[in-house]
Amino acid sequence: MASGFTRQETIALTGISSGRLSYLDRTELVVPEKFGNPKHPKVVYSWQQVLEIKTIERLREKLSLQEIRKILEFLKLKEHKPSFFAHSLVFVNSRLYLIENPQDFGSTVLEASGNNQGQVVIQEVGPVGDVIAELCKEAQSHHVLDFDKRSGISSNNSAYQEMVAGEVI
Repeated sequence: MASGFTRQETIALTGISSGRLSYLDRTELVVPEKFGNPKHPKVVYSWQQVLEIKTIERLREKLSLQEIRKILEFLKLKEHKPSFFAHSLVFVNSRLYLIENPQDFGSTVLEASGNNQGQVVIQEVGPVGDVIAELCKEAQSHHVLDFDKRSGISSNNSAYQEMVAGEVI
């Protein structure tokens, strides 16, 4: 059987409802691995999928499903690497930007708005690492066994540990 998180662990970690988790599977937004009986399979979610589900839950009140899909595509493109987790994601006129340096935010907005295009719509998604810190806290409170091994978060990984400790800027 593949390493990952069961359906119940995924619900506990992300705070998502069982029905919403089924919806994400049906719409193929987040599709878990399935084993065994096709009518009632065992379901396993990878760490990346748990991260995506938590991201969806955090953002669904602030952003449209299309914008959330863009963020998930971005996470997959970056292969969920911790090197960019301290950076903020921002939508400017429906286009997603990674803000690595807060001082670059103004120039990013100017570049995105073009010349005299009128009002600019800005929505901050926030630091990606905040989602990981939340997941780590949920894993502790729900006593998820071997969370560090299954998620890839270990005490030797300083980037992850800084996020868990709340040091993400």
